[in-house]
Amino acid sequence: MTEFSVERLRDALASDAELRYKLNGFDGRYRIVVDEVQADIVVDHGTITSVGPLSGEAELTLTVPVAVLADAALPKPVPGTEAPQLAASRGVTVAGDLFSAVAPYSGATSRIYELLRQLSGATENALPAGGETLFEETDTAVGRYVYVTVDGVRYRTYYEEAGTGDQVLLLQHTAGADGRQWRHQLADPEFQSRFRMIAYDLPFHGRSLPPTAQRWWQQTYRPTREWLMDFVEAFSDALELERPSFMGCSVGGQLALDLAAYRGERFGAFFALNGTLDNALDGDPHIAGFNDLCRDNRVSTELYATGNFGATSPLAPEPYRRELYWIYRSNFPGVYAGDNDYFLTGHNLTRSDVAIDTDRNPVYVLAGEYDPVATDAEHGGPAVAKQFPGVVYQELETLGHFAPTDDPLGFRAVLPTLTEGIGRLGAADL
Repeated sequence: MTEFSVERLRDALASDAELRYKLNGFDGRYRIVVDEVQADIVVDHGTITSVGPLSGEAELTLTVPVAVLADAALPKPVPGTEAPQLAASRGVTVAGDLFSAVAPYSGATSRIYELLRQLSGATENALPAGGETLFEETDTAVGRYVYVTVDGVRYRTYYEEAGTGDQVLLLQHTAGADGRQWRHQLADPEFQSRFRMIAYDLPFHGRSLPPTAQRWWQQTYRPTREWLMDFVEAFSDALELERPSFMGCSVGGQLALDLAAYRGERFGAFFALNGTLDNALDGDPHIAGFNDLCRDNRVSTELYATGNFGATSPLAPEPYRRELYWIYRSNFPGVYAGDNDYFLTGHNLTRSDVAIDTDRNPVYVLAGEYDPVATDAEHGGPAVAKQFPGVVYQELETLGHFAPTDDPLGFRAVLPTLTEGIGRLGAADL
């Protein structure tokens, strides 16, 4: 680990363009404590005026044990140290008033933590050489709308389609996001040649605007497991899809497993990216309180956009990590929290009436190495495979919670698994 001092910290903070942007509007002291290295950043309406000794009270204080930085600065960071939110279990703390400092300046906190990593020896992720764009020549997805009726409500639903393969693969996005998360796979010739891919935006997400026959502005968005499963089934019916296979990430990973358990006869193979057996966070008052904050009008989308940026792989290309952040900054307030209600409490495969027929539906649970919830032995992907014989668990080295979005080339590692799982459908029909 590289040694650093207040002087080096001052130079790094004062010259960083992103930190200046993320501190916009902040007025006061931001205190940094890394064991013996301690400093106050004095900020005057978003402009850093000095970095020096501690003095008086601070509006925000970031405390980071130096041992955590040592692990975070490795060429391959120790999982759980790559972002301040994840490193809370290792003693990283952020202190200050939630509404005036912690939440609105969570992006500044994330950037300061990253600068501390770099001062400790980490290398900043580079941009692609020459502005290279992945799959530009095969980026030919076609977008359309289809009308889907669930519980008597008609939803104008947006989806994009690409690929020439015979096997249909539905792609479900993460909480509060939309089908843009799958844009790389839709354009990737390796995926295109194997599958007919369909990535949709759930109602209330992305380009699927809320229904016109409902006073949605008077209601809290809170989808249930049944509604989500009904929607996927109705969407498949609207497109006249016969037993499509299904891949979802995060909330979509939970939904993949619930569909396998309760609606398997309608579908083919299931691929749950970062899906879990249940949720270790269910009942945690801190997590429940955080989710409620995401509905609070005083809290910017910066809070959870930064949190989700921290859940990308630290080894993924920087532009695609930032793209994930952009998607979360642009979603409608309350939608992310509503989806997370299902993620946290609506999905639970430990009930005695749950069964998964892996002869009829091949089921794979794929967990990113940098996703501590998905890799958890008691509640995560390994627990699903233990609970249901025939479910295949696979850990994806170097990948994180949002692998299809933030590391599209690395995500190609799932292609053999997808091909195997869907191939088992044909074998089962013989």
